[in-house]
This record gives sequence, C-alpha cells and structure tokens, in this order.
Amino acid sequence: MNSDIFFPHDKIRSVQDELIDLIKETLKNKKNLIVHAPTGLGKTAAALSPTLPLAMKSDTCIFFLTSRHTQHKIVIDTLKEIKNKFKLDFVATSIIGKKWMCLQPSTEIMMSGDFSEYCKSMREENKCEYYINAKGKENIKCQDLLEEIKKISPLYTEKIIEICNKNKICPYEFSIMLASKSKVVVSDYYYLFNPSIRENFLSKTNKSIQDSIVIIDEGHNLPSRMRSLLTKKLTDRMIKRAIKEAKKYDFDELAVLFIELEALLYKMAQELSINDEKLVNKEMFIDGVTNIKKYEDFIEELKAAAEVVRENQKISSIGWIASFIESWPNGDIGFSRILSKYESSVVLTHRCLDPSMATKDIIDASLTTIMMSGTLSPVEMYKDLLGFPKETITEEFPSPFPKKNMLALVIPKTTTKFTKRTPEQFLRIANICADIIDKIPGNAAIFFPSYYLRNEIAKYLETRCKKTVFSEQPKLTKEEKQDLLDKFCKYDNAVLLGVAAGSFGEGIDLPGILKSVIVVGLPLDRPDLETKELINYYDKKFSKGWDYGYIMPALTRTMQNSGRCIRTEKDKGVLVFLDERYTWPNYFRCFPSDWNLKISINYLDEIKKFFSEQQSLNNTTLNSFSMADEKEEYLKEEPTSDEKKEDIQEGTKDADTTTEEGREDLVENDEISPTEEAFAEGAEEKGELGVCAHCGKPLSQDKKEVIEREINEEKVWFCCDECANKGKRAE
Repeated sequence: MNSDIFFPHDKIRSVQDELIDLIKETLKNKKNLIVHAPTGLGKTAAALSPTLPLAMKSDTCIFFLTSRHTQHKIVIDTLKEIKNKFKLDFVATSIIGKKWMCLQPSTEIMMSGDFSEYCKSMREENKCEYYINAKGKENIKCQDLLEEIKKISPLYTEKIIEICNKNKICPYEFSIMLASKSKVVVSDYYYLFNPSIRENFLSKTNKSIQDSIVIIDEGHNLPSRMRSLLTKKLTDRMIKRAIKEAKKYDFDELAVLFIELEALLYKMAQELSINDEKLVNKEMFIDGVTNIKKYEDFIEELKAAAEVVRENQKISSIGWIASFIESWPNGDIGFSRILSKYESSVVLTHRCLDPSMATKDIIDASLTTIMMSGTLSPVEMYKDLLGFPKETITEEFPSPFPKKNMLALVIPKTTTKFTKRTPEQFLRIANICADIIDKIPGNAAIFFPSYYLRNEIAKYLETRCKKTVFSEQPKLTKEEKQDLLDKFCKYDNAVLLGVAAGSFGEGIDLPGILKSVIVVGLPLDRPDLETKELINYYDKKFSKGWDYGYIMPALTRTMQNSGRCIRTEKDKGVLVFLDERYTWPNYFRCFPSDWNLKISINYLDEIKKFFSEQQSLNNTTLNSFSMADEKEEYLKEEPTSDEKKEDIQEGTKDADTTTEEGREDLVENDEISPTEEAFAEGAEEKGELGVCAHCGKPLSQDKKEVIEREINEEKVWFCCDECANKGKRAE
C-alpha cells in the first residue's frame, strides 16, 4: 500500500491503481483531468485517496460535486472508512439544496427562485426560529452541537436534518458552519457553478476556489445541467397567473401591465402556426416591454410586488417574470432566443447553448479540477464543451469487469426512425423484445426513446411477453420512483419499460437484479430549433456541430441505459441495441472498443451460446430456444438501381437510408436532411466499403481487411472468413 494515499479498502483493484497514479501525477503538476472510468472501477475511492492527504497537509479544500443524492452517501461512506482506517482527524460535510433542507412547512413545493426570496424575507423579518437559533446572538446551543458533530463527522445529510430538527436549528446554516471547518464538502454542482449561489456560499464557508480541488462526478450530466441553469423562459400561462396574483393583492395597475405583456407575447407569435417556432431578436421584446413601461422601472415594480406576494403564499409568478425580464438583455454569443407556439401555450425562451459560460472560470481558478464518469466518451468532447484548458489530461479506462460476463449485440432488424414508424414496425419490435426477454431468466429492462414510442410498442409487447410488466410513468416523485423499483426488485421474472431520459435511464443500481437490457431505437433529441441552433453553434466553435449537438448526447443516453445491467464483477447479462442505425459507422464507432459489440440477426443463437458458456441456464431453458424465426434471406439477388427507385416511388418498398436510391427519395421529400444523408452514406459503399453482407457489421475502408466474394455475379464483401463462408453457403 502506498504511504502517500489514504486508500479505504484492503486491496486496490485492477485498473484502479492506474487511475490513482494518474490523479497523483495530475495533482503534482497542478493540471486538470478528465477521466472516462466505467462502473466498478472504484472512482470515488480512487479520487479521494490521493487528494485527501494533499488537502490535510495544506489549507486546501476538496469540493466533491455530484448530481446524484445517492452519490453523496457513497462519498460519505468512503470518507468514514478512510477516517477509521487511518485514525485521522478531519471534518467533512454533505450539503444538498437549501430548499430540501428547510424545516419550514411546504417549502418543498416552491420553485427555487420563490424559495430564495421567501427564505430571505423570513430571515430579515426574524420570523424563522430555526435561523435565529443557528445564527442569533444566543446560539450557544448551536455552537455546542457543532463541536459534538465535528467529532463524529462525516454524517449523511438526512442525519444532520434529523439532529437539527430535534434542536430547532436550521440544517442549512448548521451545515454551512460545519463546511467552514471541513476538508471535504460534498454538494450539488450548483453550489460552485451557479454565480448567484457561489459567491455567498464560498464567503460563508471561508473557502476560495484558488485553494480548492474540485472533483466532478457523473460529469456527463454537467453540460446539460449548466445549459439549463443559464436558461430562462416566459409563458402566457405564467403571465395569466401573474394577473391573478396582481388582482388578489390589489396591484391593479400592475394587472393592466401584465395584460399588455400578454398581448405583446401573442403579437410576436401571431404569424406562427401551432407547434411552430422561430428565432427572435433581443430588441423586439425589449422595445415591446418599453412601450408598456420603462424597462428598468418595470423590473423594480415587479420585484417589489413579488416580495409582498411571497410573504403571503410563498410562490410568486410575478417574481419569475421579473427574473426573466431582467435576464433577457444579457447574453448574446452562446445564447439563442426562441419563440414557440403550442396548442395551449406560447413560450419565449432565452436559451443557453454554451455550458462553458458557467464552468470555465471555476476550472481555470481551481488548483485542480478532476471530472469523472462512466460515460465520458469521447473525453475530448467534454473538454471542449466545458472549457477545460488545452493542456488538460484526458484518459479513457476500460471496464474492470470480465469481458466474458457481458454479451453486447446490435440487432439491425428494426428502427424507430420517424419515417418508418408504423404499427407493423412496432409489432416487429415488440416481437423481438418478447423473444429475448422471455428466453433470458431473470429481470429485464427495456428503454425507449420517448413515452409515446414506449406506449405504442407496449400495446403489442404486453400481450406477447410472459413476464410481469412494470411501466415507468412521467414525472415520478422520489418516493414513487423508489416504490416502483422496490416492487420490481421483489420479482425474479419481470420487465421494466422505461424511457431513455426518464427516471430509470441512469442513476439506479440494481446489482444482481437485471439480466438483460434492451435499448430500443436511438434517443435522439427532437430536431427542433434549439437542436439546430446547438448544432450550428458547436459547428462554428468546434467544427463538430453534428457530433456534439446531436449524435453524442443520444449515444450518451444509450450508454447510460445499457449501464444498468452490469454493476458488479459478478453480474452477467445481455445488452441489446435494437435499431439498424446502430450499424451506421458514425454511431457504431461511439461504442467502447472493449465491449466487443456484435452485429447479429441470429440474436437468439448468440444469447443461447453466451448463457451456455456462463453455465447459467439449465437444459430445459436452453432447449426452449427456437431458431425457426431466424431464417432471414439477407443475400437475395440485388435489384438494379432503377428497380429500387421504382419500388420506392410506388410505395412497395420503404426508402432505405443505407442505399443511395432510398436517401435520394427521402431528401427529395424532406424526410431526412442532406446532412443526415451524408452520415447515412457511411453504411454503404460511399466513404467506406459498406457493411458485411452476412452480419451487417460496418467494414473498414482498407480493402486488405475485408473478404471479397462474387455471388450471383455480384461483388459482395464480408468482415471475416467465417461470415464469408456462411454467406457462400447461403447462396
């Protein structure tokens, strides 16, 4: 064991030692580090082991930032083990959002902006006894409790809240006091990256970024979280609620101004059709508001009214409108202003496109910033998006789990592509999913691109699947989410139908529970105006707009979904990616190379072979596999180009993006863009030799690495001798 690290366990895992050495070198040279570290590598212990000794020898503080509350517990547990093993004396604090620590009734239902103003007024007017007991002149009891907690630190946030509740002390203020004495502070991203929170937080905890090591966990979430943080929106519904508030509290003149503001919003959107959107310039809205009332005066009047409203009902729509109008003139480069019209609402959005606006200054100022995640591939993309310096160290580690424990398959027999969404397609997807999950003993999870697609496919799946079906619902509370998981885990032969970007797509650990995960389709963002703006912005800034703004976010969700299956070195399971587009080189290349991803139409055969080798299935289960439905004729005589075009035009054949004729038809009918067409060419002979005629795997550009055969007087290419022999026999 190295004497210069505080490693909490008896043995350092394989690959984990490499990560520890890399972090030590990064700290020594005062650089920054971005690490793709798959599940099971032990990145929490690997990050804390070398950073804590450095912090304890100096005035350095470690900020461990994570978007997951469950990760707080893992960090606290790791610190406890380190403290006990090495008999160390240090304090660590876990802080969650202030609203979620508040002991005042009903604050959890408040919007963040409303809560902030409500808390401020309660403090200033001496109405909060919890705050007075923590920060008042007679806070001797609080100081005594602080000394007691320091001795038994670190504690979970829930325990701090429980102790503070018994003593009628504000848990947030108490945690801030504890953090000022701490070597490690575990918190959400917002405490450092939200400008309106950071300054006050650092001041109250007596910390500075310049003397801090910042560890960012689950870093793949950071770009989207930061863009959301800096995005503001105004809706007609919000204005209607503000009108009611103004009338309720006798702000009659203000109610009239809101009616004029609502009319301005409708006027801006009058040329839009339902579900249409457009870009708007900054001056259009500023001029419109100024015609109602002087811009700065309007903001001040709204703020004053919102304060009165919050004193009585905590939540204020007037306050939200004030915040939007105040932020609207700021931010041009890296922002987009979009007006959208829906059937029941009009929405004006000041949307952030560049997450580095929230992160770059912190990264530059810190002693060292270390960012980790199991899905930070490609690491260079995150380096670009978040504004890391050019000299930042980047590394991608392989999974520490035995490769034999996982079978990863692409099945190119279906697609959820918009132009091919039909009942017949949904039925085929359902049949394949049912075949797979019914043949694999144990629980399974299937993730879909959207609730709509999940519901449409589930209509067929539920009647064909033999397992008990659980379905995720939108906007689950934390308690509802846990309740559904608990019920699912009680079964040993059930299937969970989730959504890629939903509650269960990432952040859940079910070791030993899931034996298979199927990702149906590609969870691509809707090609709306925001997505197009994002692609254009990243193209101008990095010359990688399509990758950074469209493809990689979808593939990251895919990786997160599939990561629910193999969580420990003992887990064994099957990952299935069910969409023909995963065979396209621009998607296929994004999968980790150590996954040994296979493209197969004989998927049941592959699964049978996998579990046979694992000795996980008994003879009865093995014999249940039927290959009868696997007889696909993939080597039919190739029709001529004119025949393909004729079939497509007559509607007897769908336009296929993997053929030139199909792409031409779809582009002409605006069903795919020329950009999509260019990417689709990677699955045919343009740009690359194409795909294997037997298994469908994308082929190398180097003809020396492919096998060429002549079948039915046509040249055909295969990825290996085995496929070539099988293809020849199929002739």
